[in-house]
Amino acid sequence: MTPQQINSNHKAYLGDLIGGSLMLSEAQLVAELLLTEPDKQQWDDAIVEQNILQKRSPASAKRNAATIKKRIANLGEQFLSSLVNANHEEAAQLMMAATLINSPLLADFMRTVVMDAKRMYRESIDIKDWEGFWEDKCRIYPELADMSESSTYKIAQVAFKVMTDSGFLESTKTKVLTNIYITPDVRNLLVQMDQEDIIQAMEAY
Repeated sequence: MTPQQINSNHKAYLGDLIGGSLMLSEAQLVAELLLTEPDKQQWDDAIVEQNILQKRSPASAKRNAATIKKRIANLGEQFLSSLVNANHEEAAQLMMAATLINSPLLADFMRTVVMDAKRMYRESIDIKDWEGFWEDKCRIYPELADMSESSTYKIAQVAFKVMTDSGFLESTKTKVLTNIYITPDVRNLLVQMDQEDIIQAMEAY
């Protein structure tokens, strides 16, 4: 395996987790825009000139829109339509699924650490759980260990924020685990997308 392949694999495994949490209302707006199949000029006009995400600066708007686009653009028209029309609960579940598809790292954390914690009837998880998980993954993907301390800290914080915003943790402070039941519509959509492994990660039982 070449150095370029190793680097590519580590980036694909991490995904764009560092880009931010679920951004539900913004994600629904971006999904609606993507359904129009905009070209670059139309995209930039909507995100920057019209400022549909209502951000304080063009830089923030472009950054948030790019993160969301990476997570949902390739998931198909049915996913985008479902996200646009979803209520808050289903939008959170759909964006959690999209984030897990984009970041296999976080999906593995859900399948292993979170699942094990629930099986052991632990009330909560903590930063040490993430640190141990990260160290294990650094052995498989040494490039992760080369990331700056500020980047790895942000990734951990975003991971816990994603889990909180999607209802899997009570709060980022307590990290108390909660039980989530995937709605029938979200489950059926993920099955149609051949994403049963994402259902498993989300259920974490």
